Amino acid sequence: MLRLFRNLKIAEKLLLTELAMTLSMLLVFSIFALGNHYHNLRTHLAEGILLQMNVVTTSIGPAVMFGELGSATKTLEPLSDNTNIRTIVILDQHQHKLESLHPQHLPTASAWQWLYPFFGDMQLNVPIVVNEKTVGTLRTIIKQEQIVDMLIGFAWSNTVAAIAAALFGYFVMWRLNRYIVGPIHTLQTFVSNITQNHHYEQRIYTTSQDEIGLLGKDINNMLESISQRDAQLQKELEHRKEIEEKLQFLAHYDKSTLLLNRHAFEEIITKKITSPADERKRVYLLLLDLDRFKIVNDTFGHNTGDKLLQQVAHRLRGNMSQEDAIFRLGGDEFAVILEAPKRSTIEQVCNRVIQNISTPFIVDDHEIHIGVSIGIATLRPGFDSKTEVMKNADMALYQAKDAGRNTFRFYSDEDEVNTSELRTLREELHFSLQNHELELYYQPIIHTQQLKTIGFEALLRWRHPTKGVLAPDQFIHLAEGSGLIISIGAWVIHQSLKQLAMWQQTYDKDLFMNVNISSRQLDDDSLSSTIRHALDYYRISPRTLNLEITESMVMRNIESAKHVLYALKQLGIGIAIDDFGIGHSSMNYLKQLPVDILKIDKQFTAGIPHDKVDIAIVDALVALAVSLNLKVVAEGVESAIQFEYLQYKLCHHVQGYLFSAALSASQTTAFLADFPESIPAGFRKAVLPEA
Repeated sequence: MLRLFRNLKIAEKLLLTELAMTLSMLLVFSIFALGNHYHNLRTHLAEGILLQMNVVTTSIGPAVMFGELGSATKTLEPLSDNTNIRTIVILDQHQHKLESLHPQHLPTASAWQWLYPFFGDMQLNVPIVVNEKTVGTLRTIIKQEQIVDMLIGFAWSNTVAAIAAALFGYFVMWRLNRYIVGPIHTLQTFVSNITQNHHYEQRIYTTSQDEIGLLGKDINNMLESISQRDAQLQKELEHRKEIEEKLQFLAHYDKSTLLLNRHAFEEIITKKITSPADERKRVYLLLLDLDRFKIVNDTFGHNTGDKLLQQVAHRLRGNMSQEDAIFRLGGDEFAVILEAPKRSTIEQVCNRVIQNISTPFIVDDHEIHIGVSIGIATLRPGFDSKTEVMKNADMALYQAKDAGRNTFRFYSDEDEVNTSELRTLREELHFSLQNHELELYYQPIIHTQQLKTIGFEALLRWRHPTKGVLAPDQFIHLAEGSGLIISIGAWVIHQSLKQLAMWQQTYDKDLFMNVNISSRQLDDDSLSSTIRHALDYYRISPRTLNLEITESMVMRNIESAKHVLYALKQLGIGIAIDDFGIGHSSMNYLKQLPVDILKIDKQFTAGIPHDKVDIAIVDALVALAVSLNLKVVAEGVESAIQFEYLQYKLCHHVQGYLFSAALSASQTTAFLADFPESIPAGFRKAVLPEA
């Protein structure tokens, strides 16, 4: 019942509620009226019969006292004629029945005779007094059939009146409910329309000051707030969309040339590589490097160089179709991803680009001549890494530069043959750590003035099950391409510091360790936490750890490298630039970086003392380090005369085969224990006495 009531409309609920209240009130009133009428009828009947009984008792008193019941019975005839009296009884003073009369009356037909048994007979007693002495009692048994008939008639009249009142009330309530429910229905329709159509600018018109009118005003206020909020949100969304578009542009486009940037390149090349093999067969990657661009920067300045790059980008767009993706990867390096049905089409594109870029540029009233070298690699099914594709294109680019620049080269067939072996080697590298095949070797670093071992360079080796001991240049590029370099690099850091802690405790607490870091590690956010954890775990002073990075790594993206190196310097460790001098260094960049150590490449020390150019370069590098307050380490020292020259030039740190090749941990421990006897006898004889 309640569930049915809940499903009704408000108008129906109100009508039913009001009708139920009205009927309830009528029912209570009717019950009260029937009860009161019944009481009045009963009282009236009893009073009339009592009056007759009082008259009769006065007459039959002497007859009862003297026992003349016959005359008494005759006196009772007036009572017997009363149709409401069922029985008349005369009792003596001891309440013993003397006489009993049962008047006979004609029965009356009534439809309500079945109710008679529910109304019991009444009994009235009147004392019979003679000379103020009670000589008996007159008792009458009164039936209520007449009262029932009159009560039924009264009930019928009341029922008719109640029905008429209910109908009238229903009509009145129906009319009144229209004024109550109508505004509610209007509100409901209005809110439903707002909810479905979201037209929050609409308003409802209200005139009443009751709760419904106040609710309408509150709804209007709410809609006004929603409209204002929507307007504000729309404004914020438009602003956010504008910002997102700018961020999207900055994230995927180079601000200077308006070409796609390296981030966009990595996304697109990854998408191309993961596409079906049939689609990859027609996709080519072109790496472009401008020839003689550094000369332009050095001669005319970076502002002119930036304007030249903008013109180069404009010419590249003019030589490519809209479907081809052109990128600026950084500096003067560009890339193009394009689809072509055959190799000859790519050759035509490359020739067109070379011819176009070789045409003189006019920048700031300067006529500038540059060229472009192009390396080309295909996205073949065997390549499942963008690093491999980039490596192949890089290799082809260097082949183009070796061929005299301003030309192009495809990734060679000979390199394609080696791809299968490299892939197998890369798969085996995945298990090298868990199979304990990786091992660290240590090459001592000697102080030229004190003639003692002051530190080591940790060098990684792979004891391959079938190929023997492999040097890093045979597998590190595979580790970088597959991402394994992160886990291998972390292992190298922990293993080298663990060994350093043992040597510091046994020999010298100032011994230091140089650890090589790859470009992939330098870009990894976990490098700093890995180093910090290792330093804390093995209780190593940060000043005894140096990270070696190559010059090419720094020059690739100077701003990024600067940010990372300064973050690493916060740990208190040292930064060493390895192979310094063999790249295209910028003294200005070197001044900006938090570098502590310069390592002179062995190709320069090898020329001492015969090659004047090598001697001049070494002298210049040592002087540069001294002027910048940097330590300098000469690599590849293999003869006493090289050592003596570097010692004379105040190059304080050297390493090389003159003292020792890279040794295993146990061999290095023996080297430390036996030093200086562990170095060649000829060297000791030539140098130590002088020391």
